[in-house]
Amino acid sequence: MSYLIDANIFIQAQNDYYCFDLCPGFWEFMGSKFIDGQLISIRNVFDELQKRDDEICSWSKNIRHCFQSIDDQETQVHFRAIANYVQKEYTPRHKNSLPHIQNFLSVADPWIIAKAKATNSIVVTHEIRDKNNSCKPKIPDICDYFNVKTIRTNELLRNFQVQFILSQQ
Repeated sequence: MSYLIDANIFIQAQNDYYCFDLCPGFWEFMGSKFIDGQLISIRNVFDELQKRDDEICSWSKNIRHCFQSIDDQETQVHFRAIANYVQKEYTPRHKNSLPHIQNFLSVADPWIIAKAKATNSIVVTHEIRDKNNSCKPKIPDICDYFNVKTIRTNELLRNFQVQFILSQQ
């Protein structure tokens, strides 16, 4: 089983709780699991990270080869199904839903779900389900419909039994 990592996992980790200088063990863990194939992501996520001018941009270049293509037929088939579902399900909900649908379909999110479906992976994201049933498609809601499991970073770390031990220098 593999875990497919959303861009927000990298970005929020760097910006909030696993800064490179404070928790290098997190980035060592992520890098090693990417290299051995237990963690994957897609090139769209890599491209998003490369638009930044920060450490995550540099770090991700070292594992560039681990970001998978979305050009395979199975991923393409799943993407079409996701796009059709989102347009059918979200358009009638609210008269202002079209920009949200277009935005969702123009970023990495539907491709993350499609690749996860194609590779039987679990999606790791910080997005949360929309309990209000709004006009904004969210990764966990779409994953639920397509039977793709989602978890957050803490669950990923627990699944790998990772512990970061404090050391002072």
